[in-house]
Formats: sequence, structure tokens, C-alpha cells
Amino acid sequence: MSSGQLDDEYDREEAEAIAAALDLTPDELNEIEYTINEIANDDGLVYAYGVEIKEGAPQHILDRLAGLPRRGNLVLIHLAGDAHDADQEQMEIEMARTTVYKVKLYNIATDEVVISRRMATYEGAAKMGGWPVEGTGHVVDLADLEPGEEWTPRDFDPTTI
Repeated sequence: MSSGQLDDEYDREEAEAIAAALDLTPDELNEIEYTINEIANDDGLVYAYGVEIKEGAPQHILDRLAGLPRRGNLVLIHLAGDAHDADQEQMEIEMARTTVYKVKLYNIATDEVVISRRMATYEGAAKMGGWPVEGTGHVVDLADLEPGEEWTPRDFDPTTI
């Protein structure tokens, strides 16, 4: 088998795994444009994958994806075939959670302190130029944070998760 054939085989197997994780057929998956995003912690441990569906996807496919877990515009999936032992799985479960807080920010335009529409970890609050509001912490999945960031999407409500 040539290198090109191996690449084609790998791409086909990957597409089949993604289609299965999205509960779609390979033909339905071919109808949409998408990208796969790794969702990882600060140490680089990948704990989830998110599929970003590009604009223009047929409505019947969007309807099929509507019931799947989401994080913003990403449909969260688990790709079968990843071998996990019980200790590694427990470690990933423990590492896949963090605490976010309401964040106070100084608004230079109004010379006022305001509450951000996002919640953030301590590190995220500092990156935003703000500080966490003590007593407002909520433990959330890392998948609830914006990909690659230390804060949630705007208007995040941790009581609905």
C-alpha cells in the first residue's frame, strides 16, 4: 500500500468515526463542512473534541445534531477507539472540571466597576484585567469554557448545566 493510499484509508476511517460520533452516515457528513477542535487543559491533556459546523449545512442535518451536547458553536463528541484505563479515565474526569466566578471589570469609558457578562477562573479574570467576585464560584466542566480560554461565553448561566 502506498503512502497516499494509507492517507486515504486514515481519512476514511477518521470520517467514519466522526460520522458515528455525530450519529450521521458518512454520506450525511460529506454534505457539511466542519472542523475538529481539540479541547485540552493547560497541560495539553485533550479531554474532548468539538466539531464546528460551518455555515450552509442542510437544515435536516442541523436538526439531527440539535440533541447532541454542545459548547457554544461546538458539538462535543467522543471518538471511539481511544483506549483508557480506569485510572486514566478517573484522572481525566477530575481534571476536566474547574471553578469559575463572576468577574468585576473596570470600565474606563464610564469610570465604573461593572460585572462581566462572562464568568472566569482566577487566571481568566486576571487575563481579562479584572478580579473574581468571592462567593460566586461554580464548578463547571472545562468544556464549558471558551476553547483555549479561561472564561465562559457571554451570558453563561451555570445553573442551567
